[in-house]
Amino acid sequence: MADNRFDPAELVEVFAGMDSFQVSIARDFLTEAGIENFVFDDESSRMLGSTAAVPTRLMVHADRADEARERLKELGFVS
Repeated sequence: MADNRFDPAELVEVFAGMDSFQVSIARDFLTEAGIENFVFDDESSRMLGSTAAVPTRLMVHADRADEARERLKELGFVS
């Protein structure tokens, strides 16, 4: 039988955006809430400039994803 529980070490995306400043605000907000987070693809996004090809992603541990999304709703970043 497969284990349907998630691995808390697994990282999941809770926010993605083309504006690195907006991602930075979201990251700081989660950090202040005690939710460890990681920024992915920031350098790729910058290298490609304004082509909007690669959004910067904010990732958290799977076991904190729901809480992170709820907190980001307070900022209006996720619906």
